[in-house]
Amino acid sequence: MARGFPNIVDYVRERLDTFEQRDVCRVDSLVFSWLSYYRLPPDAQDACGSGRLTIRDLYRAEWFGPMCGKLYNPQESLELLSAVTASPRFRDVVVSDYISRTDERAEQQFSAMTFEISPHQTFVAFRGTDNTLVGWKEDFNMAFQTAIPSQVAATYYLEHVAARTAGRIWCGGHSKGGNLAVYAGMMCPDAVFERLVACFSHDGPGFTEECMARGRWEAASGVVDKTVPQSSVVGMIFERQEQECRVVRSHAIGFSQHDPLSWEVDGLDFVPETKVGLGASTFDASVNSWLASASNEERERFVDAVFTVLSAAGQDTMGGIKSSWRTSVPKMLSAAASLVSENRQVIMTAVGDVARAMNPVSKSTAAQQ
Repeated sequence: MARGFPNIVDYVRERLDTFEQRDVCRVDSLVFSWLSYYRLPPDAQDACGSGRLTIRDLYRAEWFGPMCGKLYNPQESLELLSAVTASPRFRDVVVSDYISRTDERAEQQFSAMTFEISPHQTFVAFRGTDNTLVGWKEDFNMAFQTAIPSQVAATYYLEHVAARTAGRIWCGGHSKGGNLAVYAGMMCPDAVFERLVACFSHDGPGFTEECMARGRWEAASGVVDKTVPQSSVVGMIFERQEQECRVVRSHAIGFSQHDPLSWEVDGLDFVPETKVGLGASTFDASVNSWLASASNEERERFVDAVFTVLSAAGQDTMGGIKSSWRTSVPKMLSAAASLVSENRQVIMTAVGDVARAMNPVSKSTAAQQ
């Protein structure tokens, strides 16, 4: 175990009991959520649509590149694929209802995948944000839109899967996928909600006040299970959180903690932390307090301005900004300082928090935050 700590790959390799012997847990949910990031090639999509595809069938060398090449961590994602295809817990799970679409006019990137664990157990997984600035902006768009197209699509998708399956349903996702899972669970018809065991959000954004004024949020405490790493930024976005978060340990720094392959696993659960770090708390308190009092138009201008500043780094991905932080951060702060906006200070605060989240401080310093 070269990385020096156990993660979800090790969990899959070591926990060999089947789902008949042990129910779905939050670590299983993160495994399914990460598998939903895999881009199924046309041959796999055909098999998936006909109901003939199991997880073990995904292990084909000619599919490795299309499935994992654009993920945050392609090599370790392949290790996870190898582990689940060999695991007696995961290998016979049926993959179905794969959908992946992008509508630039609607500013929508939506993808989902269903895992049929047994005839009476189903896990619905929603794909989250990719590593591009465009993908991250979609997360922030939730600050001023009550129901973004992907949230509406997620609700319809959950209803569709429920209509053709029986028994218990879990749903979950990482990043934006976690937000979609919770939204769908809170907005779906009562007959579907009654079958939901849990809605897992792994470092997914929260919700606006307008959104939480609708749906069945009073029931969230019994269904929603939210986890965030100690330096969470994405999972702490917005003034309202749908549920008290479970903080988990990550061995990465700053924004890289958003990568769930950096989350430490102990037995059947994640290693807990007592609270989120200082950087995440500051982002949550300062920016979210402003968002709470801002109009939707002001929020939209704010999001556009923040991503204008991030784009000034000259990088297309968050990973690129992080890897070139010595030159990227000064460029971003310079662009923020030149903004002509009555909310420039709030924007500079947000960008400063992002910059600090990306700063590769020592692990000991991060642990103290």
